[in-house]
Amino acid sequence: MVKKNRTNKRLCKDDDGVSPVVGVILMVAITVVMAAIVSSWSSSVKAPTSPTTVGLDISRSGTNISLVVTTIDPPSAAPIPTLNVTYWNGTAFNSTDKYIPDADVGKMLEINTTSTTLKQLVVIATFKDGSKKVLYSRET
Repeated sequence: MVKKNRTNKRLCKDDDGVSPVVGVILMVAITVVMAAIVSSWSSSVKAPTSPTTVGLDISRSGTNISLVVTTIDPPSAAPIPTLNVTYWNGTAFNSTDKYIPDADVGKMLEINTTSTTLKQLVVIATFKDGSKKVLYSRET
């Protein structure tokens, strides 16, 4: 008969259930982190907006240029805060800015260029969101 010694007794641990529990906890944690990342990214995405179209009627008579706003599409973009008009007379761009504040359909700007040899005319719109767009640029 073999005597059992208490000091030689081995303790057996049953670790069979630990690995699946840790795995499930890790999968849940990864899912929560990924959901937070997707949510954060999707909240910063803006819906695309249609570009604003501005119709202009530009005519010239001698040294005078007339600029009339004929259309703004979509209408919710009106009034456009600023329409800047710059011209090049062959030696330098004009030193004073000509502009239409709060440009809306029917607004008009008369410019005396003091030159019949105008080389370039540029019209730039500054929209409500601060973005700028060249509406007209033509060399003559």
